[in-house]
This record gives sequence, C-alpha cells and structure tokens, in this order.
Amino acid sequence: MKQHSTPSKCEYFDILPAGIICIRPDYTVACWNRTVAEWTGISKKEIVGHDLRERFPHLKDRRYGIRIQQVIDGGPAALFSTQFHPHFIYAPLQQGGQRYQRTSVHFFRENEERFALFVIDDVTELVSQVHGFREMKNRALHEVEERKRTEDALRKANRQLKLLTGITRHDILNSVAIAVGYLDLMDGSSESEKETYMERIRQTLEKIQHQIRFTSTYEILGTNEPVWQRIETLVTSPGAPDRIRIQISGLDVEILADPMLGKVFDNLLDNTIRHGGKNVSMVEVDGEVLGDEFLLTWKDDGTGIDPADKGRIFERGYGKNTGLGLFMIREILSITGITIEETGETGEGARFEIHVPPGKWRAPTGV
Repeated sequence: MKQHSTPSKCEYFDILPAGIICIRPDYTVACWNRTVAEWTGISKKEIVGHDLRERFPHLKDRRYGIRIQQVIDGGPAALFSTQFHPHFIYAPLQQGGQRYQRTSVHFFRENEERFALFVIDDVTELVSQVHGFREMKNRALHEVEERKRTEDALRKANRQLKLLTGITRHDILNSVAIAVGYLDLMDGSSESEKETYMERIRQTLEKIQHQIRFTSTYEILGTNEPVWQRIETLVTSPGAPDRIRIQISGLDVEILADPMLGKVFDNLLDNTIRHGGKNVSMVEVDGEVLGDEFLLTWKDDGTGIDPADKGRIFERGYGKNTGLGLFMIREILSITGITIEETGETGEGARFEIHVPPGKWRAPTGV
C-alpha cells in the first residue's frame, strides 16, 4: 500500500476558525482541522487516511462529485452556497438542527501530489438573522395588507352609508308628502273615503317606521373593522322554526367580513320563512373550495323565485315585505368584496350562492 505524506500546511489549519478538510484524488483525508473535528465529533485519528465519502455518503452524488473532481484536476475553485448546499458535511448543533455552511473547494499541489482543500464557514447565525428578518418583513407586509383591506372596506362603507342616508331622507320626505296629501284629501270627503285615506296614511307611517328602523341598523355597517368569523357557528345560530331543518356541510372555514355577517344568515332564513311557502321544510347550507375562492350555497325546498324577479331581488325596496332584507345581505357582504347571487329554479326552491374571494377566507385558527 502506497504511503502518503501529510501536507506541510496541515499543522497551521488548527488555528483557523473555519472548518478545513484536505483530500487526495482518491478522497482519502489528508488534513482534518480542530474546528471541523469539534463540529462533527469526529477526531483526526478516526478519519485521516480514510475515504471522506465513507462518513459523508452524499458526496458521492454527481452534484458534488463532478465539481470536486474538476478542482482535483486543476480546475477553478468550486463554491457550494448556503442556498443550495447548506449542510455540506453533517455538523449538528447542541440545541438541535445542523450548522449552515458555505463551502469552497480549492486546488493545490505539494511535492507533485495533488489535493483538494475544503474551506467551510459556519454561517448559522447569519442565516438565522436573515430568516428572522424575512419573518419580520413578511409579518409587516401582512399587517400592512390587512390594514389596507380594512381601510378600503371602511371607505367603501362610508360611501355606501352616505348614499343610503341621502336615499332614505328622500324616501321619508316622499312618504311624509303622501301622508300630508291624504290628510288634505280628507277635508270634505265622506266617512267611507276618510276611512280609506286613514288606512293609507297608517300604511305610509308604517313604511316610514320601517325605513327609520333599517337606517338605524344600516348606520353601523362598516363602522367597525372586518373580523374573521367562523361560518359554521353563524349558520347554526339562527333560530329556525321546528318545521324547518337546517342541514350543513363543508363550513369549517373562517370568513373576513363585517361584524354584522351574522345578519346575512338571519335574513336568508327570514327570506326562506316568508317567501318559501307553507311547505318549506329544509335548508341546505354547503361550502366548497373552487380554485382559490370559497363558495357557500344556501338552498331551501320552497317555491323558489320567479325568473322575472331574479335581477331585482337585491335592490333596496324590492320585495313583498320591506324590501330591505336581501339588500342588507348584499351590502354586508360587499364590504369585503364578497358577492351573492340567486341561482335556483322556480318550483325547486331558492338557491343563493355566496362567492368569497381569495384572501377573505381561511381554515379556522386554533384547530
């Protein structure tokens, strides 16, 4: 067996803070400095004169072997970066995990013998700092995005509130004018006509009352920041009459919406009770992920909605009652960009689809 001499440089490598390994073309270890021995727990006696690949088999991979061989053949130095080769040799930390390393391989010749010199820098602390910085940056960006979404939602709510206030004021003034008109008509009219006018005045006053009540509810819409709310809890909370059974599936998600989101499901249930017909007995509420959005479907087994009404049911004032329930639903959802549409078939029940865009739904936290 051919005897190899130890490179003269080896005696100086122990004082260096970097890990130093020197190998011959056959991968036998010629130098193994004190630093790399401390990192790995492998002493010089255990590894010098032995094939480095016996201890570190991954160095047999082509991604290492080709580049190291090029250096041994006299080629330029090779760099194994922290990004792609963070653990060039196994060097565990006391607290767990491995050291992050940046490794360069250099060629040198001594007494006609060729060597490859590995210089391994421990960059664990630097990598940890970079990761910490990235986490802080990501948290900051997330907070900025959340704040921007909240501000956008509040601005939109304020615009809607101003618009509604103007419309409501106009409607109430019109109703007052109608009531005053009927009062004027009562002068000189017969008793039967007076009764008719009084009934119409009473109906007009009830309408004004509904408008004021709705305004008091609507005025708080969008005044608070959107919050994450668990849909399953909100859907099961409305008190349905005994004759109507609510069946749910796929609702184990949270939605970012105005705190008044619960009223969406209250009003959907109220719509089912009022307009589903006397035989309505079941509501199915299902959720599913479609691409990057979440689709929530509310379907009852009532009479359904006339096709001629579908395009107008979410308009303010349209409907058999006050015409404010479905309008309120659309307004609450729109605060965070959620949309709703009716897609049912006449005679087969009403079917409302609520589309929650990406970023406005997530798996529940703490589960």
